[in-house]
Amino acid sequence: MKSTPCERCCKLVPAHDLTHFTTKAGALLLCTQCFNTEVAQLSGIEDFDNHPLEPVSITAADGVVHQFHLRTRLLGAIVTLDAYELKENEPSGYQFQLVGKPDEDRFVQLGRLVDRIRRTLATQYLEDGRAGFQIKDMQVKGAIEADMSDEGDLWGSRMPMLVIDGRDVSWEEFGRMLMTFEGFQFKLEMVDKSDDLAS
Repeated sequence: MKSTPCERCCKLVPAHDLTHFTTKAGALLLCTQCFNTEVAQLSGIEDFDNHPLEPVSITAADGVVHQFHLRTRLLGAIVTLDAYELKENEPSGYQFQLVGKPDEDRFVQLGRLVDRIRRTLATQYLEDGRAGFQIKDMQVKGAIEADMSDEGDLWGSRMPMLVIDGRDVSWEEFGRMLMTFEGFQFKLEMVDKSDDLAS
């Protein structure tokens, strides 16, 4: 596991736990705890709950257990609580975000986020068919990421990589899945990362 030192506390932390913090004085690479401390001081928040949260494991509808790492970030008037899986020490698979208020009880926020994760993992959108994975019930939900294996064009644009049921699905694979519905109409709706996709 590759670790990098926080430029405030000097603790070695994985890359997914670092944030670029920029002020008039310059830029620093800070661990989540130091980042929150800096933002709390700048925002005049004295009693922000800055305790790290332990990972949680949740079982999906197919019986697979998913471990979610948790990160709380104070962003002035709001706080984000992120839950994400790791693959090769990088966020990958299911990723969730909850936006709340800095003075809200952290465990109440965590309870809301875990409830959202459970509801999302209770539904499977893909099933294994003769030609590989297929869309199960005429509906699919997931997340859009960048396909890092695609070198991109002259402007650096890459093809999308979709995350459905916590698995990476290439644009090409998804296109083949859609051909099962040749002749059908479709509706595409974009939803912010912090919105509840399960509802």
